[in-house]
Amino acid sequence: MVTQVKKLGFRQTVLAVGIVCGLMSAGVMAADMGTANSAAAPDAAQPAMPTLSPEQMKLMTDFKQTREAMDALEQQLQGIEAKAYDKNPKLAKDRDSLRDAIKVAMSDKTFDAQAKYDELKALVTKIQAMPDSDPQKAKDIQLFRAGQQEFEQRQEKAFQDPKIQQKSEKLRTDVRADMIKVDPKSKQLFVDLDAKEKHMHDLQQQAMQMHGVEQPVSPAK
Repeated sequence: MVTQVKKLGFRQTVLAVGIVCGLMSAGVMAADMGTANSAAAPDAAQPAMPTLSPEQMKLMTDFKQTREAMDALEQQLQGIEAKAYDKNPKLAKDRDSLRDAIKVAMSDKTFDAQAKYDELKALVTKIQAMPDSDPQKAKDIQLFRAGQQEFEQRQEKAFQDPKIQQKSEKLRTDVRADMIKVDPKSKQLFVDLDAKEKHMHDLQQQAMQMHGVEQPVSPAK
């Protein structure tokens, strides 16, 4: 499902597409910083967060642990992937070709994908250097999120192009094969990552069902 760009990585294509996946990592960092900022300086005017039920707490803990396990697996695979590209220049050429095709598909007269990526990356660097007490930090985080949202929407649209989907799937298959040659343990890492991704999907479904059950029922008129 290469059109689900927000889940890019070994799940859909390859981590080294760069312009796509690098921004996803930056987005996670900005979101984390936003959370930390809110926790450090809570707004007294906002109502207190509702108490979570034991089931909700368990779901949140499971979600966090699964996400951390997926991050660890992807980090291992990234290192092996880099070795695969080093050993196979053709793969690197195919990766660059896919990256360029994505940027072209995302761009138009009013939007330059590479320029926007560089802008958002610089904004993350700026945010990281700002103290939580700086009132501009929260504004910059919101600015980043707005820019990232547009980037992701264009990115998703680009991956609806059959030619880009074909390039992505071919590169994904070729890279996986070379990674297993470079380091045979990659095969098991892929299996483990697929299992964690399935579990994450199941947790998301549980959360949606739980949310639906907890919605207030309107009284009959």
